[in-house]
Amino acid sequence: MYEIFYQEKTKRTHLKNRTLRMKKIFFLLLATLFITSASFAEEVKFTAAGPRVVEVGEQFRLVYTVNEKAKDIQLPSLSGFRVLMGPSTSRNSSSQYINGKWSSSTTYTYTYVLLAEKEGKYTVNPAKIKVKGYEFSSNSVSIEVVKANEKPQNNQGSQPAQASANKITQANLFVKVDVDQKSVYMGEHIVATIKVYTRLNIAGFGDSKFPSFNGFLSQEIPTPGQISLQRENVNGTIYNTGVIRKLILFPQHTGKITIDPFELECIIRQRRSSGNRGFFDDFFDNYQDIRVPRKSKPVTIRVKEFPANKPASFNGAVGSFRMSANVDKDSLKANEAISLKVKISGNGNLKLINPPEFDFPADFEVYDPTTKQDIKSTAKGMTGSTTFEYLIIPRHAGDYEIPPVDFSFFDPKAGIYRTRSTPKFNIKVGKGSGDASSAVISSFSKEDVKFIGKDIRFIKTNDFTPRLKGQVFFGTTNFYLAYLIPFVVFILAFVFNRKRIKENADLARVKNKRANRVAMKRLKTASASLKAQKKEEFYDEILKALWGYTSDKLNLPLADLNKENITDILQGKNVEEELVQDFLNILDTCEFARYAPSSGSSEMDELYKKTMETITKLEKSI
Repeated sequence: MYEIFYQEKTKRTHLKNRTLRMKKIFFLLLATLFITSASFAEEVKFTAAGPRVVEVGEQFRLVYTVNEKAKDIQLPSLSGFRVLMGPSTSRNSSSQYINGKWSSSTTYTYTYVLLAEKEGKYTVNPAKIKVKGYEFSSNSVSIEVVKANEKPQNNQGSQPAQASANKITQANLFVKVDVDQKSVYMGEHIVATIKVYTRLNIAGFGDSKFPSFNGFLSQEIPTPGQISLQRENVNGTIYNTGVIRKLILFPQHTGKITIDPFELECIIRQRRSSGNRGFFDDFFDNYQDIRVPRKSKPVTIRVKEFPANKPASFNGAVGSFRMSANVDKDSLKANEAISLKVKISGNGNLKLINPPEFDFPADFEVYDPTTKQDIKSTAKGMTGSTTFEYLIIPRHAGDYEIPPVDFSFFDPKAGIYRTRSTPKFNIKVGKGSGDASSAVISSFSKEDVKFIGKDIRFIKTNDFTPRLKGQVFFGTTNFYLAYLIPFVVFILAFVFNRKRIKENADLARVKNKRANRVAMKRLKTASASLKAQKKEEFYDEILKALWGYTSDKLNLPLADLNKENITDILQGKNVEEELVQDFLNILDTCEFARYAPSSGSSEMDELYKKTMETITKLEKSI
């Protein structure tokens, strides 16, 4: 009986373990299938593309592309359009050899020919397709349908109309500098887009002359190297438009600032018109290239002054920002280093923000902050962050406090000033090995008094005249000097230290003294960019060195300095006219060279030497 019970129990245990193993295998397979499906879904790309604008009655192509073999493509409802043909399919394969590895890719294209039937703005919803049993959706496409241009109904008028459409006129070909806004506050960014508009066949471009953007600090937005023409509706007329350059502009002073015209030479390809056409002219097109110069209209920007009641901590920052601050440790020993990081992030003139000025305790030795920028220039403006890192070394033990510091900026969208503050940091400093406040005591060994000879010696009663052996130090001039000199040195050190603390508290004087050193440090960075052939960074560091030196030396905010008032400021400091002109020439060279097609290393090296010589002369003159 016991054996039967034991066998039944063992059988149930094996059955239970088997069930658990089956469940584990099932869940493992299910998880593997889910991960594989998710990975496969990320690899499949199904996209849709079409023109942004078409005319009523115009035929156009709606193209779907998938990078895996697929089937059962399903179009959405095409309201406002009629399908004339499709889908016509094509297959394209490509292979490439990179770093010793072969890779290949295959794309499948489904093309539909549609007819625009009615004016309006339409959104083509995502299409669906099946790849290896899974269903995928494409992106949506927005298409604007505009009214068609009037065309003659008889055959006699059709040829002149065609000739008029291909005629080179200002209406068929022009260039323009588009700005997203024409009225801004001081320091608020403007997005300027230089575009070409054409209804003709452009074969290429010749010489160009870009605006100098005087009165602005400019930052280029990355654009594709090759100009790609896109259809665009301009007041009911469809043009092929191409972006030549896109920039972010920061005005340097208030008032009206005019952006100079942009000049471009366009190469137009046209069919030769000849009354006597040969037999082969009907089979072979005969074209000619015509160089057509075009010039945009100047654009005027009105720059408004900041509203009144500026906060004391406002230093020209404009945009929308966040600020965070932290220390890597709040407890340490004397003579150990501590790092304080302040990060300002958001959208605005991040490159022009100055480091916050903390009121550090007098016992803290603080080095100049290092700046790290992670900034991107996009159509929405300059976004990213600027991080300032302070290296601090407490020299004495004790409990210290780093008080909060305010950072104020102007929000142009709301039209108000906003202030962000860092937290208060409590730093506990213990005694360290090199702490000046800790006493250093040396121990001396003490020997017992030894008596040589007899313990008691009798007093001599006869006359005795003592005789000096060598020279006695006590009571001499050197004796008193040994006490007086250290005392005088202590008094001088105390006075010098008090003077140094007072000078460090005078921020204007500190900036004035370190102006040349900071400028030379930036020129060293420019030299590194010169050796690395980083053109834009080189000119950017040259400008920072000049403007930063002038701001620190003259104790003027960087936002108050510009090319229009720097001449009067330097002449007010009795700077020679020739030296002022050298300063302005360097600024002009940097502004023009940043947008010139190319600059040789010899020219950049000459500019570097000229900048260093100019700063050296200014240091002696001011």
